[in-house]
Amino acid sequence: GHVEITKSMLADEIERVSSKRPAFVKLYGTPKPDAPYRTWMAFLTDTPRDGFRVFDESGITKVFKKKQPIEFCKRCNGHQSTKNCSRAPSCGNCGSTMHAQGDCKALTKCRNCGGPHRSDSHRCLARPTRYGNPTKEQLKYQAVVRAIAAESKAAIDEETVGSIETVTNSQSSNISAINNETPNNTQNTNTSIIDLNEALVETSTSVE
Repeated sequence: GHVEITKSMLADEIERVSSKRPAFVKLYGTPKPDAPYRTWMAFLTDTPRDGFRVFDESGITKVFKKKQPIEFCKRCNGHQSTKNCSRAPSCGNCGSTMHAQGDCKALTKCRNCGGPHRSDSHRCLARPTRYGNPTKEQLKYQAVVRAIAAESKAAIDEETVGSIETVTNSQSSNISAINNETPNNTQNTNTSIIDLNEALVETSTSVE
């Protein structure tokens, strides 16, 4: 028959399989009346091993990871805290620092990733996630950003080396002219959470 799992039953079962008695347990979220299972959260003072099952048929328990708050600065429209922000104020619609959002007549453009959306949009590819891990789309975007930055750096380095060689060859030509020698264009250059005081375990139990 159907057995309704209570808090005390679940606490006893967790202690049996993990040798750790939870301080208290509670239902996680709002379960649907017709759902075949329920998700519980257990609070423990000591960290238990994860991956155990309760009542020999539940889903595998896992450590609960608290969501990280996503900070967004309404001053500069960047993904950072507004506190102590020293960046120039920008338009929330197009990201420009030349006008306020109320005066904006430009197309919508994200200041952070350049996409066709507002800077505070959830679709922003530069937006952090609550769990700290980037999505696949964000990883692709970040890879493109790194590639563009590497190309720009290589171009700057090439221009710098070219300028040094030009100056060096010019100096060599001047010295050769003074000594009535043929300028030598060949120049060698050296290129240099678990909080142990509040361990959380999330588990699912079947409703039969």
